[in-house]
Parts: sequence; structure tokens; C-alpha cells
Amino acid sequence: MKMNYITCTLLAFLLSVMAMPAHGQSLELMAGHKRIFADAQWLNFMDAGNRYSIFSRTRATVDYDNNTDLFTGAYLNYTSRIGIGASIVGKIASGGAGADAGIHIFKAKPTWMLFGLASVGLKSELEYSWFSIFRYTPPLGGQWKLYSSLELFSLFRKGGHLASVQRIRLGLDHRGFQFGAAVNLAETGREWAGASNIGGFLRRAF
Repeated sequence: MKMNYITCTLLAFLLSVMAMPAHGQSLELMAGHKRIFADAQWLNFMDAGNRYSIFSRTRATVDYDNNTDLFTGAYLNYTSRIGIGASIVGKIASGGAGADAGIHIFKAKPTWMLFGLASVGLKSELEYSWFSIFRYTPPLGGQWKLYSSLELFSLFRKGGHLASVQRIRLGLDHRGFQFGAAVNLAETGREWAGASNIGGFLRRAF
């Protein structure tokens, strides 16, 4: 497979992130039968009560013909004691830039985590979306855990459905290194035309 400049830059960036000392970060690489998917995440709490936080995410998809799709988003969140709060989102993607405002729910326990965000695009044409991540990581014995994750995203306009994504991970966790099977599904348009990318993933949680 030939890699263009963007692909090489992406891989170099991801390797440099993995080498950096960090708190609340993760890096995932997925190799599928149609494309490579990379995802770098960073979370920082800004107060002692963990009410205010910044979450940033950069992800990229590169197919085996060197077509690249990039996304970077920054989420400014306020979360109440009951786990419900407000979010402002700024994002830059291959298709353009924008901002959203919405309401989220965040719950975290030793063996599971749930984040869900319902938001509206801050633009003249109404857009509304749902984004959520659920992870379940029960212990298996010793320093091993089960690692499972389900990520959902859907985007709509007045005319109907624009795009949806489901990312499914199932594998093992050993001292912050996760690996296993991965499936990325996507649907576009009013007809929900589907596509899939099936393979394996390697993830490092800091």
C-alpha cells in the first residue's frame, strides 16, 4: 500500500502522542478490510469538583486508495452532580467547520462509563445530532479485563437523515492496553445506504 504525505503525517502524529506523558488520554488504531481508522482522545477536568471539563478528539480514516477523512472536535462541558449538563462543541472536519450546543449525560463507575450528547448545530439550517459512547470493562482476573465499547452517532436535518455511525469493539484489556475485534458501520442519506469496515484494533489508555 502506498501512503501519501497526509497518511505519513498522521501516523507520525499518533506515534508522538503515544510517547507523550499524559492524563486522561487514549489512542486507538484499527486496521480494517477497507480502511485504517485512528482515534486520539484527551480529557481534562478544570476544577476540583470535576464539574467543568474539556474533551478533545481527533480521528482520521484512510482507505487503501489514500482517500483521507479527518475530524477534530473540542467539547467544553459543565456536568452537574447528577451527571447531566451542557456542552458547547467546536469542530473541524474534511467537509468544513462548525459549532454545536447541547445537553449531555455522563456516568462513570469502575467497570463502566456512559456519555451521551444531544446537540443542535449553530447554523442557519437546522441540524441535530446524537452522540454516545458506552464502555464496559469488568475484571477477568489478575491484571486482565474484558474490554467492550459501543459508539453511536446520528445526524439529521429538516429533510431527514444525513449520516450515522456505529463503532463496536470487543476484546481484552491488560494494564491499559486494549486489543481485539473491531467493526465500524456507517449509513448515509435518506435511504440509510450502508457500509462496513471489519478488522482488529489496538488501543492504549493513559
